[in-house]
Amino acid sequence: MMKKFEDLKNREWPSWAPIVVAALGALLYLIQAVIYAYTTVPGLDEGSYLLKGILYLRGVYEPFEPYGPLTNKAPFAFLIPGFVQYLFGAGLRTGRFFAIFLGLLTLLGVWITARRWGGKWSAAGAVWVFALSSMVIKTYSVAVSEVIIACLLAWMCVCVLGDDRPLWQIILGTLLATLAVLTRQNMAPVLALLILYIFWQHGKQKGIWAFVVGAVFFLAVHIYYWPNILAIWAPWLPENLTPFLDPFRMPKDAIPFWDPSISFWNRMNAFFQGIRYHFVIIVGSIFALTFWPRRRDWKSASGMRAAVFLALLYFILFSMHAWAAVASQYESYSCVYCFSNYLSFFDPLGIILLVIVFAGSERRASSRVMQAFVILLVLILSTGIGFSLFESIGRWVYEIPVPRMRDGQFLPGTTGLVDVLTNRFGLTLTVIKRGISAGMGLLVGLAALLAAFLVWRRAKPDFAHVLINSFLVLGFVLAPIVNARGSRIECEQDLLTANEQLGAYLANIIPSNSLVYWDGGLSFTPMIYVPQVRIFPPQINSGYTFCDGGDADTVYRLSHWNSELNEQWKDSADIFIIEVKRYSTWKDFLNPQEFEEYQKPSIAPSCLDGAGIRIFHRLP
Repeated sequence: MMKKFEDLKNREWPSWAPIVVAALGALLYLIQAVIYAYTTVPGLDEGSYLLKGILYLRGVYEPFEPYGPLTNKAPFAFLIPGFVQYLFGAGLRTGRFFAIFLGLLTLLGVWITARRWGGKWSAAGAVWVFALSSMVIKTYSVAVSEVIIACLLAWMCVCVLGDDRPLWQIILGTLLATLAVLTRQNMAPVLALLILYIFWQHGKQKGIWAFVVGAVFFLAVHIYYWPNILAIWAPWLPENLTPFLDPFRMPKDAIPFWDPSISFWNRMNAFFQGIRYHFVIIVGSIFALTFWPRRRDWKSASGMRAAVFLALLYFILFSMHAWAAVASQYESYSCVYCFSNYLSFFDPLGIILLVIVFAGSERRASSRVMQAFVILLVLILSTGIGFSLFESIGRWVYEIPVPRMRDGQFLPGTTGLVDVLTNRFGLTLTVIKRGISAGMGLLVGLAALLAAFLVWRRAKPDFAHVLINSFLVLGFVLAPIVNARGSRIECEQDLLTANEQLGAYLANIIPSNSLVYWDGGLSFTPMIYVPQVRIFPPQINSGYTFCDGGDADTVYRLSHWNSELNEQWKDSADIFIIEVKRYSTWKDFLNPQEFEEYQKPSIAPSCLDGAGIRIFHRLP
C-alpha cells in the first residue's frame, strides 16, 4: 500500500491537473455558497450590518452618532456593505451575493499564496480544505464581516509574504491590514505584527513606508470620527486605567438584559465545536507548531520569517477570541457559541501557515517525548470533538437496544441503552449523551492511532508524522459528516425573494415618515426595503441593547434602551410590527379601540415557526 502511495505521489502529472482540481474545489464551494445564500435564516448581525450600512450611506445617520444606531464595531464593518448596497440596491440579495464574491476572492488569494510557497498541489489542497468546510462556507455566504476580514487577510498575505515584494504591494498589503482593523477592532494585532514582519523581512525602508501608510490611514479615520469612535475601544481597556473613556461606557446602574449564564460544560462544547468546524486548519496549525523545524532545517530564511509571523498572528487571534467568547463574557452581547464564527475571520492564515511549514522545511525524526505528546493530543482532540457532537451522536447511541436483565438473569425482549444507564446508575440524560459521545470520539482517536501503528510497523516511517497525517486525513474526509447537523440547509424556500416581497409589502402599506416600533424578530432585515419610515435605532440590535435601569437620556445617547424609553416609544410610535410568536404579549396593548391591523402578509422572512409578522397602525 505504501509503495502504491509513493508511486502515486511521484507520478508525473500534467501541469494543468492541479489547476483543474483546484477549479473543481472552487466550483463545489460556489455551489454550496449559493445554496446557503438562498436558504439560511437571516440573523441579527446580518440585518444589523446591512441596515446600518445603508442608513449611513444614505446620510440618515453617521457612525457613532449619539442617539443613533449602535456602532459597536469599527466603522467599515457597516460602511462596506452599505457602499455595496448603495451601488447595487439595498437588500439581502446584494449583501449575500457580495459575500459569495468575497468568499471566492478569498479562495483565490489563499490559492496564490499557497502555490507560491508549496506548489500547485498544495494550493489545490488548500482550496479543497475550504470546499469541504461547510460551516465556513455557510458563514462566508451571509452578509456578515467574517468574510470581509478573511478576504482582506488572504490578500494581505498575497502582497507581503515572501522575498522581494515590490513597494506598491507592501503598501497595498498594509492598507488591507489597516482596513481589517478599521472593519473589526478585534483585528488590532494584525497591523502591529505586519509592520514588524515587514521590517524583519523586507528591510528598514519598506518597514518605514508600511508604518507611515498604516498610521496615517488609521489615524485619519479616528480623527474623522473623533471622539465618539473611542466607544469601540472602551470595552477592551481596563476601566481603572482609562477613566477618561467612562463617557463612552454604559453606566453601572444600567444592567444588561442579555446576561446569559453559560455552564462550564457548555463552554467546553462551544470550544470543541469550533475546533470541529475548522478541524484541518486548527489541528494542522497545532501540529505545525509541534514539529516546528530547527533554524537550519528551513529551506529559506524568508519561509521561516513568514511562518513565524503567521504562527504568532494566528494563535494570538485564536487565544483572544477563545478567551472573549468561551472563557469570559467581555460585554453584554458576547456570544459563547459564536466562537466558531470568530475563527472564520482568520482561517486563511491557518491554511497558509500549514502550507509554509510543511513545504518550506525539512522533516526531522520526532523524539519519544514528542511522539507521546502527539498521541495525547490526538486522543484529547478526538474526545473533545466527540463531546461536542453529543446532540447528534448521543441521541443515536443511547437508543441502541440492549438485552433486558434482572438479578443477573436475561429477560425476554430488549430495552434502550439509555434506560439501563438511567435506572442502573442514576445518570441524567444530558450526562449520558455527553459521556457516550465523548467515548465515541475517543474510540475514533484510538482507531486513528491503531491505523498509524499498522502503517508504521510495516514501513517504519516516523510514527508521529504518520499519526498526524492519518488524523488530518480522517478529519478532512469525515468533515461533511460530523458537521452535517450545523451545516444543514435551514429552509427549503427562497428566502431572498421572500424578504424582498415582504419588504415591498411593508413599503406599500406603511405611510411615508411613519414612526415604526419593531418587535418583528431578531433580524431587522425586512426594514431594509422600507426607506421612507423612521425607526428607533437601538432596536436594530433587539434585546442585546436593552438594559434594566439607568438614566434614559444617557442610555439612549449610547444607543441602548430601557423600560422607560420603551414606554415612551410605545406611546409615540405610529406603526407596530410584531412577530407572530411574540403577539401574545402584545394583545392587551394593541387593543381594537386604539389600533387597527393591516392585512397579515402571506409571506414570512424565514421558515422558522412563528416567524411571520403582524402590522398594526395607531388610530387617529
